[in-house]
Amino acid sequence: MLQWLIIVRVTRTISESRTVGAELLDELGPFITGERAAFAQHCHVRAISMAHLYLISLLEQYGPLTMGRVAELLGSGLPTATGLVTRVEERGLVERIHDTDDRRLVRVRLTDAGLAELRELQAVRRQRLGAAIQQLTGAEQVALLASIRSLRSALSHLNAQGEPIS
Repeated sequence: MLQWLIIVRVTRTISESRTVGAELLDELGPFITGERAAFAQHCHVRAISMAHLYLISLLEQYGPLTMGRVAELLGSGLPTATGLVTRVEERGLVERIHDTDDRRLVRVRLTDAGLAELRELQAVRRQRLGAAIQQLTGAEQVALLASIRSLRSALSHLNAQGEPIS
């Protein structure tokens, strides 16, 4: 009974003062920032910056990319992307290869060492989130899964429409 009263009170408070969407955004912001900071610290111990991680993640997702496409996906200029690729290449995580059809065209691809590093970092993140998810009840886990799937679908729809990020 007390739990029901708390839920009713919280629901009334949210609906009276703000929308649930606003409350969700207020919760998601610190959650994402906090998890990113914790993960960045783990990456730092392994001498991997978040920019390095993002680059190798892009290469794992898309396969070999031209420098121009790397810059585009990073949202940076070509000189910045080139510098990042050079630093990650020096660590042996990526390599530059010549296109088989046009030798003038250079692509960047993930090395086996880069893929292994990415897999280890993904396992750390998965383990941390898995431990947190295990603290939820079964019903909470089911609700969270449905909500995340709905949110991903909505974001995919926005991306397909070319909705700008402002």
